[in-house]
Amino acid sequence: MDDQRTWAQAVDTTSNYYEKLPTTIRAELDAAINEIMRLKEQLSVLTLSAGSAHICRTCGGMCCLNGKYHVSILDLLAYRKTSVEPVVPDFTVHPHCPYSGSSGCLMPPRFRPMTCVVFNCELIENQMKPGQCETLYNCEKQLRDSIRQACRITGRRLDRTLLLSGEI
Repeated sequence: MDDQRTWAQAVDTTSNYYEKLPTTIRAELDAAINEIMRLKEQLSVLTLSAGSAHICRTCGGMCCLNGKYHVSILDLLAYRKTSVEPVVPDFTVHPHCPYSGSSGCLMPPRFRPMTCVVFNCELIENQMKPGQCETLYNCEKQLRDSIRQACRITGRRLDRTLLLSGEI
């Protein structure tokens, strides 16, 4: 099966999984997803305030190469929970990230994979004001804790990447 069909199947399977969750489990998972999305937004704001938009545009997104493997089951569950259609990846742009376009990432920050929101190159970190790196690292820790919590709620490894695991 090619990547595009694997992606489409993963979107459908994830949606079906979410729909079949018991109400209490879904409510707990929804709360965890809300927190995860909030933390991803916060991380994005922190890096944008350090000039990441300009830095990344100048660099051309070299850290985004081979990004197709970063999207997890949990990332798709966030789309499903919010009733937002996931980005349609373009797997023909290898090695560039299939979730990006000429203006950068096509995913709003709250839906981006954890790897994408926590990685910051030295160029970005060097532009941060005193205390900002510590805030960034604390936010990353909270994000990782929230992702582990979502996995505990369901008893599944929701943080596994879709195209590598091939399962939900």
